[in-house]
Amino acid sequence: MRGYLYLIIFVLCVTACQTGQKSDPATADADSVVTDSDSVATDSVASPPKAADGLFEDFIYSFMRSSKFQKSRIVFPLSNTVDSKNQPIAENAWKHDRLYLKEDVYTMIFDSPKAIAAEKDSATHRVVVERVYLNKDRIKQYIFEKREGQWWLTALNTQQLGKSDNSDFYAFYKRFSTDTDFQMSHISNPFRFKTYDEEQFEKIEGVLDVLQWPDYSPELPKGTIFNINYAQKYGAAPQRVFTICSPSGGMGCTLTFVRSGKSWKMDCLDN
Repeated sequence: MRGYLYLIIFVLCVTACQTGQKSDPATADADSVVTDSDSVATDSVASPPKAADGLFEDFIYSFMRSSKFQKSRIVFPLSNTVDSKNQPIAENAWKHDRLYLKEDVYTMIFDSPKAIAAEKDSATHRVVVERVYLNKDRIKQYIFEKREGQWWLTALNTQQLGKSDNSDFYAFYKRFSTDTDFQMSHISNPFRFKTYDEEQFEKIEGVLDVLQWPDYSPELPKGTIFNINYAQKYGAAPQRVFTICSPSGGMGCTLTFVRSGKSWKMDCLDN
């Protein structure tokens, strides 16, 4: 009888241990639940590794993915200027903004090949992410600043596209990306072409006739596009280096445009 009693106690103990190891979905931390393919289970952690504040591209990836981290890196009340009128956003009114995380591509528009180095410069302290509504002629700017070694979203600025320092190029690109005849007439003939031979592990450079453009042209983003401005001044600079990138880190391409009178021409494709 005593042996039988010990057996019952043993079974109850084992059952209790197994039950304790199972998590109760009803009490799970909501910030730890993966809601879609872009969410992360570490969203309950407010701070990613220190390395995330080195380069802006590392920081912005964490900022877009984690709602908790995003909120912890915004200066509230957040300055929110819309057509020259400030409409501050309180912390409890902020909604998670994924920016370009779920987009197929985003762009970086530099005013010279030399300026590209700013992307990999840890000394860069100000970056503006632009959501450009080409079809609505509007632009929303997210202004990030590095303070005491950490990146912060410090202001939003929404205005007419015509007030952007890069307005003339955006107006040109809107048509270049949607009008085939306009596109063909705004490509240098011949245009320079660069690519990488993966079998020979070498860069190949040459020239192509404008009629060959359709065979090599990338799919151009249109409608609403995103641009990351690493303190570019744009202005009257005679060149735009238009880099198409993937948030997933896939291969991208670069189109170089040169000023041609009052417009622009695509002069080089680096595919």
